[in-house]
Amino acid sequence: MTQLFHPLRGWIVCLLSIPAIAQPVRIIPNAHAGDVLGVFIDKSDTTVATCGIDGTIKLWQLPAMALRCTLTGHRSMINNISFAGSDTLVASVSSDRTLRVWSSRHCSQLRQLTGHLDDILCVYYSQSDTGRYIITGSADRTIKIWEWQTGAELKTLRGHTGAVTGVAYSYNDSLIASCGDDMQVLVWSPAHTTPIIPLIGQPHTAPCTAVLFSFDSRYLASADREGFIKIWSIPQGYLVRTIDAHDGYISDITFAGDNATLISAGHDGMIRVWNIQTGTCTDSVMTGTPIWSVDVTSDGGYIVAGGSDGSIRIWRRDKQTDIDQQRLQKPSGQRKR
Repeated sequence: MTQLFHPLRGWIVCLLSIPAIAQPVRIIPNAHAGDVLGVFIDKSDTTVATCGIDGTIKLWQLPAMALRCTLTGHRSMINNISFAGSDTLVASVSSDRTLRVWSSRHCSQLRQLTGHLDDILCVYYSQSDTGRYIITGSADRTIKIWEWQTGAELKTLRGHTGAVTGVAYSYNDSLIASCGDDMQVLVWSPAHTTPIIPLIGQPHTAPCTAVLFSFDSRYLASADREGFIKIWSIPQGYLVRTIDAHDGYISDITFAGDNATLISAGHDGMIRVWNIQTGTCTDSVMTGTPIWSVDVTSDGGYIVAGGSDGSIRIWRRDKQTDIDQQRLQKPSGQRKR
């Protein structure tokens, strides 16, 4: 690929490197009454959970995207959702300051947990089959670890100086990552209350929006409001590369099952597919609306995104990723950072 320099945006390289963008994108209009803030596909790639500013969670059957049920109970917008590794449980967090756990099989609420002092912005379920633990991040600048069955708040992690906007478990549940408005990305052990892996390399220079481990837990990806993605090696903590990915705010990132394919979505309306080994953009699509949330099936064949117009978009990609059979269940930009 020829590297083309543009003084304002490196992301044009992605568009120029792809011969044609003609993949079918199915749109479900008015899926939610307002912005779709969270999208999460279960480990078996059969169910999609979405949540929104309308305070509802909806479960959809893949690939048909038939609506299974609507979950209600939160008293304010639902900012994020996560399936447990068992696929039977869904966790949701809201500006009503509650964490709620739902049965995805019975479409019913199982538990409500409280403890944060401000809006809860992000949530991630432990990915072991037991689905015992949940982590949450809040505008109160803390991360909490919960044992949902007993309702116990096991730990509160303090280290961020701004709102915590993203949290994630590694897929072996041995590490926790967090990011925040303070531009920090921190890596924790569930057994300790201080970060355990210092990240070495140029840090983010804008508030961070999302963080996620690869399925093999060898990489950690983080994204920010200036449009940059950073790839970190785990457990070494070295910065592998910085990708100039979007024109501004990156709202969400997600890994495919091959551990090398990363999908990003942003308020520029673009969804982009990246090879983190080379830093190149391998595919992209313009949705025409700011995107808040995105997830991908393990084989990279279906990408589901939630838009600011209340719609859900399903992008069926012709070219799927090469899957690493050992996986757990489930453009290099021109601006320098």
